[in-house]
Amino acid sequence: MNRLISVSPFRMLMILTSLTALFACTKTNYEDIQIVQELTDPEIVYLMDCEELEQNIGDTCHVESNQFGYVMGFVTDECECDAETNGEQITIAFESNLWWSSLVSVQTSPMFIAGPTSFEIGPGLTLKQFLFEEGTTECAISISHTCGPSGLLFLPEIILTGTPINGVVGPLEIDC
Repeated sequence: MNRLISVSPFRMLMILTSLTALFACTKTNYEDIQIVQELTDPEIVYLMDCEELEQNIGDTCHVESNQFGYVMGFVTDECECDAETNGEQITIAFESNLWWSSLVSVQTSPMFIAGPTSFEIGPGLTLKQFLFEEGTTECAISISHTCGPSGLLFLPEIILTGTPINGVVGPLEIDC
């Protein structure tokens, strides 16, 4: 029962080649390979012409004025806010007969260049100043105010004319 297995030389060569190829291969682990690339620091680029103001030349800016609050201007080549406080000045007098504060909103046409667009007033007399561009000869003023739970009340529109417009308007009565 001993049987000899005969294998042809071609088959034997094929088996040896297959075994050699099978055991000669090694597995490469690509996860262990590290690629290190050094980058130079990027050049610092400033996006603003005027870092101190955090604005560009020609942008609008605001400066504080004791008389008008915040006055709008433009950023100059020297990185300064050039806000004009010369022009036609209107003072509006508000008289409130309410015992609580009321929020007042003012809109004008043409738009004023300095002065508050909204503010609170309490009981009594309150003066607010508005600055218009030099040479303004006419403007329309629209005023609204809050009236507690009643909502928002609008005063009749005021038309001012003059050569130029200047002076005091009012007193305008704030009541519900």
